[in-house]
Amino acid sequence: MSKIFGSLEVKENEPLKEHTTFKIGGNAKYYAEPKNIKELKKLLEICKSTNMRYFIIGNGSNLLASDNGFDGLIVSLKNFNDMKIQKNKGFESVCVGAGVNLFLLNKNLANNGITGLEWSYGIPGTLGGAIKMNAGAFNHSIFEFLEELTVIKNGKLKRINNLKAEYRNSFLTDEIVLSAKLKLKSGNMHDILNKMNEYLSIRREKQPYNLPSAGSVFKRNADIIPAKIIDVLGLKGLRMGGAMVSTKHAGFIVNVDNAKSEDVNKLINLIKKIAAYNGFLFEEEIIYLK
Repeated sequence: MSKIFGSLEVKENEPLKEHTTFKIGGNAKYYAEPKNIKELKKLLEICKSTNMRYFIIGNGSNLLASDNGFDGLIVSLKNFNDMKIQKNKGFESVCVGAGVNLFLLNKNLANNGITGLEWSYGIPGTLGGAIKMNAGAFNHSIFEFLEELTVIKNGKLKRINNLKAEYRNSFLTDEIVLSAKLKLKSGNMHDILNKMNEYLSIRREKQPYNLPSAGSVFKRNADIIPAKIIDVLGLKGLRMGGAMVSTKHAGFIVNVDNAKSEDVNKLINLIKKIAAYNGFLFEEEIIYLK
C-alpha cells in the first residue's frame, strides 16, 4: 500500500458500516482521513494517476453502502473541523469546515450568541454533507445562510459566491466542499438554546432516533410528501429482512436487525412499485455507495 500512498495515513479493508448512520455496508478497499488540504489534494492526485475510484464522506448520514463494499478510496473530511467567527456590522460571518457536525456547530453558535441555524439542530450530518444535499427543515434550507464556499473542483481550489439552489437539491456536482462562510446574526444565547431544544424535541418525537437509518429515503416536493403517502398506503412496519419502514415516521427505513443493503434496496423498490401503482412517483434522496 505504501507504494501507492507513500507516507499518507491510509487504512485497508475499512468497514463502511462503522462510518454510516445506517450501520450497513461491506469494506472499503482504502480509507483515509486527510488532516489538511495538502493531504487531500495529494490523495486526489493519486486516485487520478492510478485511475482509482474515490468517494468523499462526512458523517455518512445519507448513505446506503453496498454489502460488497467499495473498490476504491473512501475519504472522510472529519478533520476539516475549524470554526472562526468574524464580527461584521449587522451580522456575523462564521467560517466553518465541512467536517463540523451540525450538533457541535449549533452548540458553538449558541455559546457565542449567534442565531440562524437552530432549525438544523438534530440533523445527524456534517456541514459539508448538508451543503451538498442542500439540507432543509422547518421552512429553511442551508443555502439561505451561505455567503461563500471553498471547494476543490478538478483538483483546483475554488471559491464560489453565487449560491442559489432548490430545496433538497444543490448545483454542486463534482465539487468537494472544504468550508463555508455562513451569514448569521447575533442573538440571545438563552433564546437560541430554547429554539434548538424545541426543534430537537420535535425531531425526537416524530423520528426514529433509537434505530439506525439514513434519514428520509425519498425526496419531497410541493405536490408529493412521500411519508404521508406511505402512511396512507398502510406501509408502516413493512419489512424486508432486517430493514423496516419505521412505525414512527413512514419516510424512514430503519435497520432493526443487522440489515443488509440488499434488504433496504428490496424494500425501497417495493415501496416505489406500490406508490406508482397508486399514481405516485418517488425519487430516492439517499445516496447509493457501491
